[in-house]
Amino acid sequence: METPLLSVCLITYNHVNYIKQAIDGVLMQKADFDWELIIADDFSTDGTRKILIEYKAKYPNLIKLILQEKNVGAAQNWINLITTPKSKYIAYFEGDDYWTDSFKLQKQVDVLESNNKCSLVFHNTLVSFEDKSHTTFLLCSRFLKSLNVFYTNDLIKALVKISSSSMVFRTSAISELPYWFNKIKAGEKALQLIISLHGTSVYLKDIMSTHRVNSGGLSYGQTAEYALIEMTKMYEYFNESTNGKFKNVITKRITKMNKHYKNSNLIKKYGILYFVLRPDIAVGIIKRRLIKYLGQ
Repeated sequence: METPLLSVCLITYNHVNYIKQAIDGVLMQKADFDWELIIADDFSTDGTRKILIEYKAKYPNLIKLILQEKNVGAAQNWINLITTPKSKYIAYFEGDDYWTDSFKLQKQVDVLESNNKCSLVFHNTLVSFEDKSHTTFLLCSRFLKSLNVFYTNDLIKALVKISSSSMVFRTSAISELPYWFNKIKAGEKALQLIISLHGTSVYLKDIMSTHRVNSGGLSYGQTAEYALIEMTKMYEYFNESTNGKFKNVITKRITKMNKHYKNSNLIKKYGILYFVLRPDIAVGIIKRRLIKYLGQ
């Protein structure tokens, strides 16, 4: 098989209950270009690897496997995976997520092929909680129009949320990963920012994947303090590697995250009394929840 136009990069570790759905979502793709599926398994011990080998035997020319001989950790497994493709484009997602649209790749590649200034195309995603602790919701508002364009500043400000399951991007945008990439936990956001340095990020409103929140996920059960620390570390590294080009917007973003964390703790401590003391906080929360509700 000649070098395909696109490589689907699927990362997995102990996803025995989900990996078949993830792979089947790729195999159902209908496109007028060649693509391949590369799967990196970080020494799963729950039966995931057996499933991967079975799929490889069934689709030997389509599927490539990276089978770690020991547990190397999520960061190293990801780097081994993402640096393997020689294709023009990469679609990346994790083994507990899955695609729901047979024309997902075709739609996204069409945008990239028609716009040389675009480095990333992403789409709306359904977020589903396996333990039913929350109702499902859309990651992006329904009111966000297709072909909306976002820049690095916009991604730092978190004006739009991007699921890894929705990303298709130019391989050239990650040809040189910064030294700090395997030192951070907020890799998904870092990847988006790195790619955004090479062009615009274009949004498609089609709902073409599901992000599953479950106990096996890397971020499941992490405290708000942990998330704040890891995101702050990532932003500081990114600021350093871009020579302070985005310093002002990064500083404002970190300040906002700290303020949100502080307010969340005070709300937990004082309950409804805090809203009486700080009505501006109450109004802000109501506005965000209304926007989220209207977006569904």
